[in-house]
Amino acid sequence: MTELRNYDSAQEVADAAAENAVDILRLAIEQKGKASWVLAGGTSPMAAYEVIVKQYADAIDWSLITIIIGDERLVPLADHDSNWGAIIKLFDKDPLVARVQRIVPDTSLSPELAAHHYEQAIKDAGILRFDLMWVGVGEDGHTLSLFPGHDSFADTTERLVIPVYDSPKLPAERISLSLRAFEHIVELVIFAVGASKYEVLKKARLKGGVPVSIAAEIAEAHGAEVRWLYDAAAWGE
Repeated sequence: MTELRNYDSAQEVADAAAENAVDILRLAIEQKGKASWVLAGGTSPMAAYEVIVKQYADAIDWSLITIIIGDERLVPLADHDSNWGAIIKLFDKDPLVARVQRIVPDTSLSPELAAHHYEQAIKDAGILRFDLMWVGVGEDGHTLSLFPGHDSFADTTERLVIPVYDSPKLPAERISLSLRAFEHIVELVIFAVGASKYEVLKKARLKGGVPVSIAAEIAEAHGAEVRWLYDAAAWGE
């Protein structure tokens, strides 16, 4: 099932995403004793992580949650371009949230090796489905590091994690969950925020073939709940 939710501001989107994440992760823990969460980089998810750390640190047992990064630039974790580094720096501000279990990519490797090792680490953790996945949207409709017209988007491999070379956005070398990974999600949340995203999100709503809409269609076809969180600027109507 797909649901579109509209909010007046980007902060309201962050508040809603944080509350929803805690609810979904709590339910997974109640059902199976643990939960998995695929994180996203970017301004909107970072605002939601801030809300979680400030308002929900004691809402659930974070030690029962395994966090994964949806895509990562192959730079040192201390680099300002590192998704993982920025998120963990924030999570570590609170000792309760800092108890999360972490599957960390090795960004010192080549894209091929980094992707292989990261997928193996996810499998070794026994994660068969992602209880929650957060993704953002680029102005070109990309999500994760799956770019329109790029090899990353055309990859039809069975792999869950793929290497990304010559990314249209720097840094050029990355790893990313593949389109195949969207077949293994319980709940997908898409941050649709900002006036600069209006045109591509309108196209996505019309199933215009951009990566984010195709990823959402794959997730829904395989049983995921798909939730788009729009602010007024991105909705634009």
